[in-house]
Amino acid sequence: MDTSAQHHIKQLENLVAQRQDWLFRFAYMRIGRREDAEDLIQDVFVSAFRMIRDGKELRDPDHYILRSISNACADYHRQRRQTMVSIDEVEDIPACEADRSIYEEYRRVKELLDGLPPEQSEIVRLKCYDGLTFKQISELQAIPEATAKSRYRYAIKHIQERLKR
Repeated sequence: MDTSAQHHIKQLENLVAQRQDWLFRFAYMRIGRREDAEDLIQDVFVSAFRMIRDGKELRDPDHYILRSISNACADYHRQRRQTMVSIDEVEDIPACEADRSIYEEYRRVKELLDGLPPEQSEIVRLKCYDGLTFKQISELQAIPEATAKSRYRYAIKHIQERLKR
């Protein structure tokens, strides 16, 4: 393995060490199931390590991982829509007390964002919950920064109108 690949692996290892909890919350807040969020993150990291091992360059590991997790969450929801969900999964209560707080947070955020178009709700999650800047959001979503701002503005306006009712 060349020094460039070793450097990229070190960057990924640092990313895992520094942001693993944040990335888990990022995935969980989009999926709502601990096991699936953990599996998704693990799959993304394994894929990134394989890319490096196979000699492919990973210019910005942080951006790559975040974008990959975001895409994997979208794929997860597309696949779930195509399968039938049992009545037991409708209210997926956390298995242990430790998961209760993040589950309750997920439910509150989901309830607040229900009714918004998916592209608007994702911008609100990225901005308010994940703390990304509009520039970072525009890069992650591959949209102009002005589009990210306008989607955010429309989403907030819609949420405010719902809360007034």
